[in-house]
Amino acid sequence: MCDEEQTFAEDETNQTDSQLSLLDLPVEIFLHICSFLDASTLVNTLGLVCKQFYEILNDNSLWKVRISQIWPNTGYPVLPPAEDDELFWKLSCVALEKQVSLWRNENSMEKLSLNNVQYSTIDGLLLMQNGNICISGARDRSLACWRLPTKENERENSTCIEFAHNGWIWDLTAIDNMVYSCSWDKTIKAWTLTDTGLVHFKTYEIIVTGALLCITSCPEIALFATGSFCRTVLVFDSRLGYKPIVKYRPHKRAVIRLAMNSDFILSASEDGTVSVWDQRAGRIMKHVTISQESFPMSMCMQRNMVYVGDGDAKLHVLDPTKDFEPVKCYTTEHKKGINGVHLTPGCLITSSMDKTVRINSPTDPPQHLTTLKSSYGVIASTDYLNEVLAISGTEGIEIWRPRSRIQCA
Repeated sequence: MCDEEQTFAEDETNQTDSQLSLLDLPVEIFLHICSFLDASTLVNTLGLVCKQFYEILNDNSLWKVRISQIWPNTGYPVLPPAEDDELFWKLSCVALEKQVSLWRNENSMEKLSLNNVQYSTIDGLLLMQNGNICISGARDRSLACWRLPTKENERENSTCIEFAHNGWIWDLTAIDNMVYSCSWDKTIKAWTLTDTGLVHFKTYEIIVTGALLCITSCPEIALFATGSFCRTVLVFDSRLGYKPIVKYRPHKRAVIRLAMNSDFILSASEDGTVSVWDQRAGRIMKHVTISQESFPMSMCMQRNMVYVGDGDAKLHVLDPTKDFEPVKCYTTEHKKGINGVHLTPGCLITSSMDKTVRINSPTDPPQHLTTLKSSYGVIASTDYLNEVLAISGTEGIEIWRPRSRIQCA
């Protein structure tokens, strides 16, 4: 090799050695680049590239700052997170950014109308299988199963059992692929969800003197519970027979809402209180008075937080770590009582008798994202699962879901 060729090769090698990569950048510049990317990309893509990127993006302070930029001048979360949840701040940031993007961008969500099957108010509403199936129970005693449109099937299809009960169907819950419906006819019916719709499995005849007004479940321990007009709460083991394993009467008036996990059952009543049943001790732990002026209409229980909506359109927060003491109270923009509340890491959803659903941030205080108005009159029920929102009223259901779902379904 001549001297000229050798010099050229050495220069080329030196240029290659002097090139910088992302790994050579100062952390401050790397984080500045990250500020132009969404949280999901950082967590699910960039953070998995190498150990150095993972360690930089695993700093909780980074995600706390990012959340404060999404919702400035607010507190998040409303109550302290569980100490053993190492992914809390990272995943919360992803969820918050996603919900803000969905609800503030008009083109991000699509609305579907499900009607012409049930011809009265639809009080029972349940989303299943990641929000691809909607079960609805109505006052005309019918139970419908809706399979929502996908890329392969562009139209929804439905099956309907016209006389599923002998009275109004008031509420629904599920354990795996088993749906449970409660009715004014004082029965609970179990239905198996199949590829062709719902098939009756068995009937629980409850010996109570009043209608069954609510039902909830805890799939982790295969239990479900129902509350009645005659103030009674009954708990069943789905793996056993037809009789309740627990029966207690915690209230002075009708039980209208239930929430349940593996440790506690919360019941809300027209007597203005929420009762806490300790499942491990098998006794009533306490009664919580929500308001002196109104009564609780809706509840949502998470691992470390409970939201209760009342008849005066106020939202109350109970702290399970402090024996379910009320610790926060928010006045909402609803004009009538809050009859539905759903809490996720990314948003707080409330529905009201004023025919509106408000999407808010799950912060202290909540911040408004958008308001949806029901096309089917007064809202009877709502459900939320996997970014899919279902709203029912008289003779119809509205489904709100990300447009991207139908493209990748």
